[in-house]
Amino acid sequence: MKYALYLSILFLASCASNMPNFTIPEVKVTQSDITIDDFKSHITYLSSDGLRGRGSGTPGDRIAKDYIVDHFTNVESSTERMVEVQEYYVSKSRLTPKNKVKTYNIIATLPGNDEQLKDEYVVIGAHYDSVKNALGLIHNGADDNGSGTAMVLELFEHFASINTHKRTLVFIAFGGEELGLLGSKHYVNNPTIDLSKVQLMVNLDMVGRMDEEGNVQLGGSPSAQNFSSKLHPFFVNSKINIIDLGKGIFSRSDHYNFYKKDIPVLFFFTGIHQDYHTATDDEDKINYNGMIEISKVVEPIVAEFANTEERLIFEKMEDEQKTMQSPSKMKVTLGVMPDYAYDGKGVKADNVIDNRPGKISGMLDGDIVIKIQDMDIVDIYKYMEALSNIEPGDKVQITVSRDEEEVILDVQF
Repeated sequence: MKYALYLSILFLASCASNMPNFTIPEVKVTQSDITIDDFKSHITYLSSDGLRGRGSGTPGDRIAKDYIVDHFTNVESSTERMVEVQEYYVSKSRLTPKNKVKTYNIIATLPGNDEQLKDEYVVIGAHYDSVKNALGLIHNGADDNGSGTAMVLELFEHFASINTHKRTLVFIAFGGEELGLLGSKHYVNNPTIDLSKVQLMVNLDMVGRMDEEGNVQLGGSPSAQNFSSKLHPFFVNSKINIIDLGKGIFSRSDHYNFYKKDIPVLFFFTGIHQDYHTATDDEDKINYNGMIEISKVVEPIVAEFANTEERLIFEKMEDEQKTMQSPSKMKVTLGVMPDYAYDGKGVKADNVIDNRPGKISGMLDGDIVIKIQDMDIVDIYKYMEALSNIEPGDKVQITVSRDEEEVILDVQF
């Protein structure tokens, strides 16, 4: 089914007066079927230069919020729904915690159709904000996380059109994720539903850059009893190659706040790349065919756990996992879990993984990579750039800072 989306002319005019050369793409009609054109329409809009990024508290944040609200509200379907907006205040940056700005969670609820199960829930979520702009450049966040937001919007339209779900479906676009998962934290502390009755939370964060091998990372499979075996049938005939993140809970995305409430979670993610958190994360680099294949897996999983009589039983996972997977353009990996809280020069290893090049060369937890060959490593981006120049089989020198001393390691990739 089609829908028409209308934005407030007065609102856009007020934004235009504050943003020079303000232009945004035309809002396009979408279909109830999940299509490449629909994904492209959503991501092109949300990641256009006209929004000037979607950082919390910015005009782009508000425009994106209105776009999502209107989609949830105006999808052409007779299916009952409830659309709500949570407004809350967050610190504008982690460096200025007292400087507060307003952002949003946008929630669309499709009531279940079974008298017994309609009071239970499946949550499908994604953060819609992007990192703040820097150095006068716009961080459009096409993959991070226009891609996940687009999939949430398309899944909502699909389930609203068929309206066969027994449990109630709750679709949420979270703000404030880039500032520390603040939107999902606000939601679980101020829920619109009974969290004890949530069957599953599915989180879609950066699902737009599937590589040529079809690799898609999956987190959360150990968060319910026998969950992996229940999920296996959905992956057998899929074109995507599921890389299970294992028993460690990846804590850097919104599913983590639901997991902490003893809710089974799934996290779909196509991996870190060289455009991650930069001004080059743009729409033209999205793998739309890959997004279709991912949605062909996510949609039946949501349907299964929305309709099965069986209730998932939560299981606690092991210690937090912070692994950063290799960018698609990188052929090698050092095998470290970066310390994301570290803000000094270089890349600090929170954990060095056994039997990987870093560990084999003698690298230790806490080492800070400051040079790869002749390239100074000032941050994660230089780190990825350096590794992208290394081929499997190469032997290179890597300099680390350890206890304020420099140590040179011979690393065999």
